[in-house]
Amino acid sequence: MTGPEDRRDPVTAAIGFLEAPTDDVAASLRAWRAQIHGAADVEHLSGGLKENVGRLEPLTGRVRPRELVVGTAGGRWTALFDCGVRGGDPVASVGHLSRSMGVQGVVVVCVAEGAVRGQAARQLQLFGPLPTDFLNYVRTISVVQDGSRWRFDAHGVVQDFEEVEAYAARRVEDRLTPEMLQRYCRALGLEPFAPDFYAGPSRLVTNPSAPVVGDWSG
Repeated sequence: MTGPEDRRDPVTAAIGFLEAPTDDVAASLRAWRAQIHGAADVEHLSGGLKENVGRLEPLTGRVRPRELVVGTAGGRWTALFDCGVRGGDPVASVGHLSRSMGVQGVVVVCVAEGAVRGQAARQLQLFGPLPTDFLNYVRTISVVQDGSRWRFDAHGVVQDFEEVEAYAARRVEDRLTPEMLQRYCRALGLEPFAPDFYAGPSRLVTNPSAPVVGDWSG
């Protein structure tokens, strides 16, 4: 199994995906950022995540002036990464773009104990183009370390690929293991822990937001 140890933390602690072509995602993200910040640009890059992850540096707190849009193997999904110093936070972007583009979106989180975020977590969040009981969330499943304890949550429409019997496991952290998360992602056509999955092409979306000097908080 190719696991979280192969990822480029903290950038890949949380990864967003949209079921749309790379250039469409980059254009929609640029337009949204321009609405928020008054301006935004898209730079076309050759290669995938491995070749371009450094373009997100320097990593920042609070603001996200650089976002990397990366095509994946097979072309079905496009991945989103940002420059957060405590790890990516693609939920708002995926949620908004799923609605505005009329496509499916996914956010995958896998943070090991002792990682930069300081809180272990495994999460899968599915978004759709239409409103639901809560924004446009379709399904959320997570186990999160809260201090010395783990918390399990599951909301929304149960998906066919879910191993629901595991949600009754005595140990809370066993209710969504890294292996289960990987199987769930594969059912969606995603291989988030495989470096070769992020084949490219890539687009760097930038905006003029600037961090406060010395501010490294998330």
